[in-house]
Amino acid sequence: MKLSKVMALGIFGCAALGFAGHLAGCSSTETTTTPTTTGGQPPAKPTAGATTSTDEITFALNSLSLGDADRAGTASNSAWKGYGFNLDKKATDSKAKDVCTLQPGAGSSVQVDGTNGIDNSFGANILPIVINAAGLSSPSKTVSDSLTKGSFTILMNIKGLSADAKQTNTGLTGQLFAGGAYDAVGMTTPAFDSTTDWPVRPELLNDGKTVASGSKVRFSDAYVVGGTFVNGSASKVTLSLAFGGVSLDLTINQAVITFDHSAPGAATNGTIAGVLDTEELINGLKKVAGRISPSLCSGSTFDGIASQIRGASDIMSDGNNAAGSNCNGISVGLGFTAKQIKNPSKVADLGAASPDPCAAPPGDAGAPTDAGKD
Repeated sequence: MKLSKVMALGIFGCAALGFAGHLAGCSSTETTTTPTTTGGQPPAKPTAGATTSTDEITFALNSLSLGDADRAGTASNSAWKGYGFNLDKKATDSKAKDVCTLQPGAGSSVQVDGTNGIDNSFGANILPIVINAAGLSSPSKTVSDSLTKGSFTILMNIKGLSADAKQTNTGLTGQLFAGGAYDAVGMTTPAFDSTTDWPVRPELLNDGKTVASGSKVRFSDAYVVGGTFVNGSASKVTLSLAFGGVSLDLTINQAVITFDHSAPGAATNGTIAGVLDTEELINGLKKVAGRISPSLCSGSTFDGIASQIRGASDIMSDGNNAAGSNCNGISVGLGFTAKQIKNPSKVADLGAASPDPCAAPPGDAGAPTDAGKD
């Protein structure tokens, strides 16, 4: 099975269940562009005082942009250039030399940046394969439709935001949760308002702690500049998706999350950016490969897919990009919008794991392959 089909099933299958040429050689330049929320660098931490707001609010994503269309929804094969941040602080083209060494056989275009040096190899190099070969003409719409129907979401619980659309403060805190299927609470379609109590996925809870204290993804150094929220110091964010009752963790290193709180109850112009460790991504997919498609139980089939994923590596997994080191990470930039909902009080049912097609039947000495095993 081609990478396109795997990524389509992996991204949209997981979403529906729970909540993912030539060899290089050349020059690059350090960027000097003014930081913005849609390119370059996120707004810097202000010198303003700590927030006095004690409000705790929760936003639920109601749209997610993967890079096939701009924020207005207009399809474009260059839309990915506007999603993400300049993670390595370099503006690179296909002739860059002071960058990490690409995987064997990877084209130099893998390291071409977007607007103001935005790093987004996922949008530039993986998403087009999904679109062109799998016949998914508008993948962002497909994912966003799943969000609005209540199939899954991402929840951002933030303390310290005020109603001031131009708020500038430090001292905000936050945490992320993965939202389970909304119909688990007896409703079919979320209203995305104060009546919406979205159930939280249990794998983000610790030892039976309450929902409010159980997230593994927390922001202790967040701030807001002119109404733009920033999660603070780049951190590791794990988005936990469910596939057939099995959790697939997508860990985004050096993660930066921003959005505009331009009006009460809404988060607009949102961005999630960072780096996926290439081998970690491959190993995570390998664990659920059989549940994506039984054809992936063939070791050679999965190995071919893994090779294509490695070829999209454009950066180092720690967010750096230095000559003499091998590229072992895939930069990613996603856009989102979100609506304020009720602070979560329910825990979703993860569900029983479906049988692994790649596992050997009981009593069988051998399995078809180890592609779908843990």
